[in-house]
Amino acid sequence: MTIQELLDASDYILMEAAVIETLRRFSDLKLHPLIENALLVYEDRGKGTLFELYQSFIRVAHNVDVPICVCTPTWRANRERLSMAQITTDVNGDAVEFIKQVREKWGSWAANILIGGLLGCKNDCYKPDEGLSVKEAEDFHHWQITRIAKAGVDFLLAATLPALPEATGIGLAMAQTNTPYIISFVINKQGRILDGSTLENAFDAIDSICDRPPLGYMINCAYPSFLKAHQLPPSALSRIIGYQANASSRDPSQLDGAETLYADDISDWGNRMIELNQKFGVKILGGCCGTSCDHLRFIVENRQGG
Repeated sequence: MTIQELLDASDYILMEAAVIETLRRFSDLKLHPLIENALLVYEDRGKGTLFELYQSFIRVAHNVDVPICVCTPTWRANRERLSMAQITTDVNGDAVEFIKQVREKWGSWAANILIGGLLGCKNDCYKPDEGLSVKEAEDFHHWQITRIAKAGVDFLLAATLPALPEATGIGLAMAQTNTPYIISFVINKQGRILDGSTLENAFDAIDSICDRPPLGYMINCAYPSFLKAHQLPPSALSRIIGYQANASSRDPSQLDGAETLYADDISDWGNRMIELNQKFGVKILGGCCGTSCDHLRFIVENRQGG
């Protein structure tokens, strides 16, 4: 199935929990200072650890026969960072092939596993003033977007975006491919994108400028309560198809690089996520900073009977 067909046919879809944060805090692997986890696909031990982490997420979904989205470890694998690290291999293409190998292990059930090609903003994802202009973003991100799309993912995902102009440029670059794409913003406790834009205005701006608009929008790296869903107009709420929530209700910038792993009660997190799905129609449910398989399990164990 395509991601649109799966969204239409499913009550909800799981998405992976924290990947980079889990690797950084709970393994002795050394992540690259510029490219994070992308180069692990070339290391035997790193590849094995990453492989098992993705498999653990998929097992949660498989146990209850719910579809799941997993994303390539390419969030920071843009051309500038790869060049600075003097990496000349096709990191983005090789990362897509790695995730395809993860999926192939599930035989016929692999049809329920969708692969997202992941990328992020150029600079700090919690500093919107460092964001690119629309034209700069379209030019900057085109290189990585093209390579991920060419490698054959089910959808493209630009995540942890703090500013509307750069997100718009990314949308324009993604619209030039034939691959469905999703734009995912970081929001603050008031439910606004970090540059102050409202979700309603952001969705309208991107939808109107892109010849082929996004499949939908997501929120990530923010606690479920940050989305003031009851305050959003139906037109905006209907465009939110997913949420990858932090485990903590602290401000995202407080969690970035924190030595302590902060997490609110998992039942509060999970019940809020289930409410986003059942009351407000948010279909894709996953975790961001501080989350694990336990968070995904709470959703499936408590959503099933709801």
